[in-house]
Amino acid sequence: MRLSDERYEEIKEEVVELYKELHITTFPVMAMDVCKQLGIVLKSYNQFTEQTFAAIIRVSEDGMVAKIDNHYEIFYNPSKESARVRSTILHEIGHIRLKHLIHDEENEAEANFFASYFLAPAPLIHYFELGFTQEIIDKFWVTFSLASNANDRYQKWLKYSGTGFRAYEKELIRLAKEGEN
Repeated sequence: MRLSDERYEEIKEEVVELYKELHITTFPVMAMDVCKQLGIVLKSYNQFTEQTFAAIIRVSEDGMVAKIDNHYEIFYNPSKESARVRSTILHEIGHIRLKHLIHDEENEAEANFFASYFLAPAPLIHYFELGFTQEIIDKFWVTFSLASNANDRYQKWLKYSGTGFRAYEKELIRLAKEGEN
C-alpha cells in the first residue's frame, strides 16, 4: 500500500524525533537497546508454553505488540534471522510511536515504513556514501529486502531532493557526525 507523500514525511519526522530523544549516534541501531531506553518489555515467543506459542504464531509469525497495564510489551520470534528480528521490533515500535489502535493495511504499511526508515534512512545512506545494497546491509545490519528497498528510496530521494536537505534530514546527519567524534 502506498501512503501519501505527506504521511511519509510525518513518519520520517517521527523517526528523527526518536533518534533525538534516544540520542542515537552510532550504527547499526540495536532494537533491543531502543526498547530498553523506551521502557518496552521484550518477550521471545520461546518464553511461552507450546499451546500459547501456537496461538501467537497464528496471529503473527514475526512479532506483535500489546499494551499490558501501563506499559508496552513486544513479542518476537527469535527463530527468524537477527536482522529480521531487529526489523520486527522496530516495526512494533512504529505501531507504538504512530499511535496505532487497530490492525489494518494502512497501519501495517506505516509501521513497515517506520522500521525501514529507522534502520536505513536515505540521508544516512548518502552521508556514509553507501552506493550498493550490500554496503547498506553491512553498515546497518538489515535484511537484503530492507536494504534493497532502502537503496531504491535513496535513489529516488537523490533524484528528487538532491542535496537539498530538510531540517530533519540535517538533524540525522548531525547525529551521525557526532557519533564519529
